[in-house]
Amino acid sequence: MRGVASTGFTVYPAIDLRNGRCVRLKQGDFGRQKEYDADPVGRAREWERRGARAIHVVDLDGAKEGRPVQLDLIRKISGSVGVPLQVGGGIRALEDLRSLRRAGASRVVMGTAAVLDRDLRLRAVDEVGEALVVAVDAREGIVATHGWQQESGRNTLDLARELAEDGVSSVLYTDVSRDGMDTGAALEGTAAVAGLLPTIASGGVTGTRDIIDLSNVPGIAGAIVGTALYEGRVTLEELLEAAGRP
Repeated sequence: MRGVASTGFTVYPAIDLRNGRCVRLKQGDFGRQKEYDADPVGRAREWERRGARAIHVVDLDGAKEGRPVQLDLIRKISGSVGVPLQVGGGIRALEDLRSLRRAGASRVVMGTAAVLDRDLRLRAVDEVGEALVVAVDAREGIVATHGWQQESGRNTLDLARELAEDGVSSVLYTDVSRDGMDTGAALEGTAAVAGLLPTIASGGVTGTRDIIDLSNVPGIAGAIVGTALYEGRVTLEELLEAAGRP
């Protein structure tokens, strides 16, 4: 296949948890929710069976409450699969990070707290190193916080430069306007952040073309895919092939 990426690019099927179920939101809006699975554990097993090398889990209740809420369910998911979990949602303190690690998260995604509290971010880097991923959620070039419900006033690229200076090993970049909208990946914005530090793309991936385009940009290490998979517009197997996975 022309444009196939190296095997260093990871496709992360997404499992977004709310009230114990697997859902998707549009642009992070809790009022625009669609439920897909009553059994997130079964869904995780299915993604692993179909070839996923890692799974991205978001505790949406946690993101809204400002603390991890779905720890028991995350623990069950982790115990049911043999692939790493990358987990985010509501991590505002070091103890939140530790709780998710104890629940089985291989990598922890910290958003709001890492954006607003540089001291906490530095301590998190010291404590977990490469297991920390900082979420950079952007709306028209400005970083959004608190489950995408507020704007920080910070320029996306200025924050990315600061994160690189602080020793953050990778970020998860989301163009909020594209999330759940099936509009295509934010290639330009993601590439700009990836020019500063390794970046996982999120939001708007519709199919194999997005994966090929993203994976051929230096610094983009992976992509999270949700709605396109759940709506059946593309299969995980097709995405993995596009990313150069067997």
